[in-house]
Amino acid sequence: MNTDFSRRNFLKGMGLVGATAAAGAALAGCAPASNTKTKTNDSAAPSASEATWRTAPAEITDFAQTIDCDVVVCGHGFAGITACRELAEEGKKVVLVEKQPEDSFAPVGNEFAALNAQVLQERGVPHIDPVEFFQNWMTITGNSVNQELVMKFAQHSEENSNWYLSALTDEDKAAMSTSFFPQTEHQMDHMGVIKFWPSVCSFYSPDCNQTKIHGYNRDLAKEHGAEFYFATEAQYVVMENGKVAGLVATNSDGNIKFNCKAVVIACGGFGGNPEMMKDLIYDVQGNLVGDEELKSMSANDGRGVQMAYWAGAHLETTPIPGMNFRGLSVPGKMNCLPQAMWIDEHGKRFCNEYYATAEQRGLSTVFRSRKAKWAVVDDNFTEYRQYTIPQHAGFTASEQNIADLRASLDKAYGKFKGTYTEEEKKDNGPQGGPMVSVEYIADDTLEGLASQMGLEGEDAKAFLEQVEQYNAYCEAGADQQFGRDASVLFPVNKAPYYACKFEPELGETMVTCGGIITDGDQNALDKNFEPIPGLYVSGNDCGRRFGAEYITPIPGCSLGMAITLGRECGKAVGKFLEA
Repeated sequence: MNTDFSRRNFLKGMGLVGATAAAGAALAGCAPASNTKTKTNDSAAPSASEATWRTAPAEITDFAQTIDCDVVVCGHGFAGITACRELAEEGKKVVLVEKQPEDSFAPVGNEFAALNAQVLQERGVPHIDPVEFFQNWMTITGNSVNQELVMKFAQHSEENSNWYLSALTDEDKAAMSTSFFPQTEHQMDHMGVIKFWPSVCSFYSPDCNQTKIHGYNRDLAKEHGAEFYFATEAQYVVMENGKVAGLVATNSDGNIKFNCKAVVIACGGFGGNPEMMKDLIYDVQGNLVGDEELKSMSANDGRGVQMAYWAGAHLETTPIPGMNFRGLSVPGKMNCLPQAMWIDEHGKRFCNEYYATAEQRGLSTVFRSRKAKWAVVDDNFTEYRQYTIPQHAGFTASEQNIADLRASLDKAYGKFKGTYTEEEKKDNGPQGGPMVSVEYIADDTLEGLASQMGLEGEDAKAFLEQVEQYNAYCEAGADQQFGRDASVLFPVNKAPYYACKFEPELGETMVTCGGIITDGDQNALDKNFEPIPGLYVSGNDCGRRFGAEYITPIPGCSLGMAITLGRECGKAVGKFLEA
C-alpha cells in the first residue's frame, strides 16, 4: 500500500502537529459575533449582497477596562507575531490580542518558504535571485497580484526569516528538516518557463515546532514591552473622522477598549464562516453541483475581514484564492499522481495531467462531471513517479517512498492474481503530515484493466484508442492533445497495468488567502482606493498576493509570506505612527 499526501486527508489532518504550510496567520484574535459603531460600506462590495455579516452590529458602550497604546495587533499567527515583535523592538507600545488561551495556543502550519535564509544556505540549498523569483511569480499569477507585496516578500524574505529564527538554538535548528532537499535524482527545478525551488524550513519535530518558535518571538516582543491578551476576542475597530481611534475586544472579564492610532488585522481568513464563504468565494459557489458545499479546515470565522470591511475597507472584487481549492478531488490536486495518464468515465484524457503549478493543475476539472476519474500507469511507474517538483505537499521520491509504491503495486497485482495475503497492520508511529493510502487495481492487459474500471462498449474502445494515441505522443515527444511537457510524457505500454480511482468533489479548501485590498504597505484601502489612516491588514486577511489561487513555487509560501510581510507591515505601521 502506497502512502501519499492527499488533499482530502491533508485537510482532515490539519489539526495535527504534522500538518504543513497552511494559513498566513494562526487561529487569531477573532470572535463569532461583534459590535461596532461604523456602518457597512456596500459600495466596496464586489456585488450587491444580503449577507448578514456585512451589516455592522451595534456599538459597545460598557467597558470593564480601557487601555491606551500605540497599536493593537489582532491575531497571534505568523503575520501577527512578526508585526508585534517588530513594533515592540521599534519602541512602540503594542498590544496583541489572541482568541486562543495561552496554555493551549498553537499556530497552524509548520513549514515556510524562505528565500536564502541562513539556515538553508548553510545546508547547501540553492540561492534564489529575488528578481527572478518575482518574475516567476508574475508569470504564474498572470501579473494579477500586488507587485509591491510580492517584491517585498522576494527582497526581504532572507533577512526577515533570519530575524524570525534568531532565537533558535543549534539543537532547534538541527531538528529542522528541509522538504525536497537534498534533491532526489529526477527532481525538477522547472517545467517550461515556470520555476520551483526547495528553499523551505520544515519544523515538524516535537523538539522544535512553530509553537515553540512563536514562543521565542513572543518572549522577544515582551522584552521590548509588548503586552499579550490571550483568550481575548477582537470585536471591531473604532473609527473617528475616517481614522483608526481604537479597538474593542472581549474576554472573561468583560469588554476592553483599546485607545490607539493603528490596528493590524491578521486574523487568518474566513474559512470557518459558511456565509462569508458563499458570499465572497462566489466563483466556486457557482460551480457546485448536487450536495457539494463550500467548507474549510479552518476555524477562523472571518472576523478580521469583517472588522476591516466595517471600517470602510475595500473587499477584493476578483476571486479570492483558497489553498488547493479550485479543482476537484481527482488526480489534479496537489501530488495526486501527475505522472500518470488520467481518464474520465468515457475512457478519454481530459487535461494536461502534469501542468507545472500544482494548485492550478485541476482547474479544468471544475467544469466536468462528478463521475469517477482514473489515473492509469504501467509497471514502470516506480521510475516515472520520481519525476517530481518541490511543491505544496508534493511527493518526495525517497528510496523508502519508492519502495512503498512498489509494494502497493505488487499488492494490487497479487490481488489480481489471487496470490496476495493480507499482512497484519503495523503501527508506523507518527507521520510527517496527514497521510492517505492509495489503492491500485492491476491487470495483465489494458482490456482487462478497462473492464475492472467499469468501462464497457464504446467507452472501453475509446480507452484503448486513447492509450495508443497517448503512447504515440510520448514516443514523438509532443503531446498534441493537451500539451503536456515532453520531459514528463511517460507511456503506458509495459504490463502489468495499474489504475487508481478518484471520486470528484468540489468545494473544500484548507484556508482562504485574502479578502481585503491594501497598498504595498498593507494599509487597507477604502472604496476610492485611498489608504485608511491607521488600518493595516496582513496574513490571510490581506488580498492580492496569490492571484486567483494559492501557489507554491516554494513549498510553504503562505507562512513564508506571512512571516516576511508581517514584519514589513510592522515597519510600515511604525513609520505611520512617527509621521
